[in-house]
Amino acid sequence: MNILICDDMRDEGLKLEQAIRASDVAADCRYFDKGADALSHVGTGAKVDVYFLDLVMPEMDGMELARRIRETEAERQARASEIVFLSSPNEFSPEPFGIRAFSFISKPPEPQKVATILHEIISARKAIDVSGICVSTKNMTKFLHFRDISYIEVINYKVYFRLIDGSEITMVSSLGAILPQLMADERFARCHRSFVVNMNDIDKIKDRNVLMCSGKQLPISKTFAGFGDRYIEYLATWGAK
Repeated sequence: MNILICDDMRDEGLKLEQAIRASDVAADCRYFDKGADALSHVGTGAKVDVYFLDLVMPEMDGMELARRIRETEAERQARASEIVFLSSPNEFSPEPFGIRAFSFISKPPEPQKVATILHEIISARKAIDVSGICVSTKNMTKFLHFRDISYIEVINYKVYFRLIDGSEITMVSSLGAILPQLMADERFARCHRSFVVNMNDIDKIKDRNVLMCSGKQLPISKTFAGFGDRYIEYLATWGAK
């Protein structure tokens, strides 16, 4: 899970980062003490799953930063991140101002509360899974939910979407044309230059092969030798969706 913390009080920001690292959720944390610097990081296209934003900061407060984050996501048509506001008991709620916040934490945050919110975010993401990709064939255009894809295989200039129900859909395309959209979803990873795998449909990894739940065996090439570690990290972070 990729987490961004923005709090102008450095000591409090670092304490929050320590609480996140002390939880049993695998997380990569980035800390910023200025809203403008955090927004610049977002502007690079960096993937962020959860933002912890202090409501009261000089120059750019957490409210304005949250608005700008939502604007960036809308422009990119990216999956919405979760925003958790850090607030003192006497600070206002941002809900009336149109910012969809996942939760609020009173400062200073309690480590158990932080861990609970992270697990709630993971559960919510599992429950709402409508992301997918439009696939155009000679006869139709179909929206495929990512959850229904077992793996993707490319042969020459044809992309084969092998589905969990045993069927398949073929599209004339290069893998490179659709790879950014696939890899923006945390469940997909490449094990080979010709294969992109939905890690939710993996039964096990043995030797240098991926065994899918269907029984299909896919190779792990030397180029993607870190695939096994990527799978373990995914399970530790999100679990099975």
